Amino acid sequence: MNRKWCGLIVLLLVAAAGSCKQEPAASPEKEKQEEKAPAEPKAVVEKASVVAAGAQVQKLAGGFLFTEGPAADAEGNIFFTDIPNNRIHKWSLDGKLSTFRENSGASNGLFFDKDGNLLACEGGGRRLVSIDPQGNVTLLADTYKDKRFNSLNDLWIDLKGGIYFTDPRYGNRNGMEQDGEHVYYLSPDRKDIIRVIDDMVRPNGIIGTPDGKLLYVTDHGGKKTFVYTINSDGTLSNKKLFAPEGSDGMTIDNEGNVYLTANGVRIYNKKGENIETIKVPEGPANVCFGGRDRQTLFITARTSLYCVRMRVKGIERKTTETKLGFERDIIQTSDGELKITFIGHGTLMFAFKGKFIHVDPVSRAADYTKIPKANLILVTHEHGDHLDTRVIKTLQKEETQLVLTKACAERVAGGIVMQNGDVRTVQGLKIEAVPAYNIVHERSSGMPYHPKGQGNGYVVTFGDKRVYVAGDTENIPEMKGLKNIDIAFLPMNLPYTMTPEMAADAAKAFEPKILYPYHYGQTDPHLLVNLLKDSKGIEVRIRKMR
Repeated sequence: MNRKWCGLIVLLLVAAAGSCKQEPAASPEKEKQEEKAPAEPKAVVEKASVVAAGAQVQKLAGGFLFTEGPAADAEGNIFFTDIPNNRIHKWSLDGKLSTFRENSGASNGLFFDKDGNLLACEGGGRRLVSIDPQGNVTLLADTYKDKRFNSLNDLWIDLKGGIYFTDPRYGNRNGMEQDGEHVYYLSPDRKDIIRVIDDMVRPNGIIGTPDGKLLYVTDHGGKKTFVYTINSDGTLSNKKLFAPEGSDGMTIDNEGNVYLTANGVRIYNKKGENIETIKVPEGPANVCFGGRDRQTLFITARTSLYCVRMRVKGIERKTTETKLGFERDIIQTSDGELKITFIGHGTLMFAFKGKFIHVDPVSRAADYTKIPKANLILVTHEHGDHLDTRVIKTLQKEETQLVLTKACAERVAGGIVMQNGDVRTVQGLKIEAVPAYNIVHERSSGMPYHPKGQGNGYVVTFGDKRVYVAGDTENIPEMKGLKNIDIAFLPMNLPYTMTPEMAADAAKAFEPKILYPYHYGQTDPHLLVNLLKDSKGIEVRIRKMR
């Protein structure tokens, strides 16, 4: 946070337990007045390699006192703070500004957890809180070793649900109980807080890599930014200088570039080389990616909120958890949200436009009496970990349609048989049957585990997204010849399907935008991440699909 507002924040710190006098929020009338004001200096993008061709920084809203802490929810709406005005605002996908929370405790940095709760660093309240979608506030942390924090500033949530947060103090140091300005980690169970960095002048912005291995932390007071290795217990090690300048806020894109806010938005590649600067009419404080496709960079800068269209994208962290404990991702399509529920092994559930599509539902994966009944069921193979006739009966209702192989149809009646290469439209969805078979792995008798012509993979089109569920197969020519696949599920259950090397070979051939290893048994799916680390167009996502 800029020193310009230190005095205001100190007042909030003194009155942390009470409410502060409210200044009026940016109003539509004020916005109209601003539209008639003299033109502001044009925002310039230098060497726009990460910015979309021809894109310019645009002002979305103004009239605030000091904007900070932008964070995108699962849909891409932007939440940000106006610290002196003690508010959290929302900028919606349809371009509307609203107030999400009054009396925000001078909230600064924000971040959404996997359940859709907004976590906030209350600089004035000197605490870390969680705010549910209805606005209910839960205290997460306000002390370390029975001493109150200084003025919490920014945070990042790791893959386990643990929270890293910075705790500097700007301005007056009266009432400061900690022995310095440090960085902390709150354990995923919310029971333990450890101090992980204690040698900075004034820590501020913080962001981690999507694989949870590295943490970037800026020392605003020391005018340097560092990168650390994240250890399994949440501690940090292997401190290295990343950039020779400090920052306020930070974010990261899908190519691993790190964005700092100093004199403009300063962009550094993975090597710590400054590759670009985005100039903004006002001094930027913080940044995040948002919008439906996570391809717009939002910038909080002094009195305003800005955005610029990008070539790169932000990191999508859309994993939530259902009431039954299954992970779920949300994918935006041209016809609305596609919700993918990862039930386990080879079993999936898609929700799209009010319909539920089940893939290989089996009783060992879930209690299907507690799961929505099916509009469509897809079965890839007749083996017991794919075909469960009792579960099919549990899921069926009058309008349920069943798509399956010829071998499966011999065990369950009333289905639509699709053979390799068939294309059908069922329940309004285009379905393509792709061969699924072994070309290497075989039984002791010499027969392949999955002979050619018996099993199916399926490509299902949801709006503008083509989703490939491979079934039991290897890196066969038909798979490698697929085109325009947005999301792919590839099996790695040895010895029955692919090795990680086979899966990587196939993925490099047909280049899905998002790749989920599934049906992976005892194989470590992170091996596939490493094999595809240089394939920039493929994002590998690990979910609980053992």
